[in-house]
Amino acid sequence: MLLIAGLLDLGFALFHAAFGRLFGWPERLAPSGSLNTAITQTLNAMLTFVFLAYGATLIWQAGQGSIHPLLPLLGSAFWGLRLALQFIWFDLKPWSSKLITAVFAVTTVVHLLAIRG
Repeated sequence: MLLIAGLLDLGFALFHAAFGRLFGWPERLAPSGSLNTAITQTLNAMLTFVFLAYGATLIWQAGQGSIHPLLPLLGSAFWGLRLALQFIWFDLKPWSSKLITAVFAVTTVVHLLAIRG
């Protein structure tokens, strides 16, 4: 499960790396102002880095055969929070929103299951 959790996090890194192309950045961010555009793109770049580092660490731990339960526990907390925020801030009617909500739920559970090793 630890390997799967790491691969999911690397997948989210790739997904976030594609945000500029997927969402038409920076042009579609421009109406929010240059500062908000810069902040949004910077936060996305930093989150992409975190997903890369975290996913690589989980994969490395899986290869070591030992696991510190804090890492997958924190990952599960992260994804559980992201799942909760999906219900608060996003429209759940589009199929794409339903799909990503399901992916967040699965990712939360995978990280929880990875705690056991």
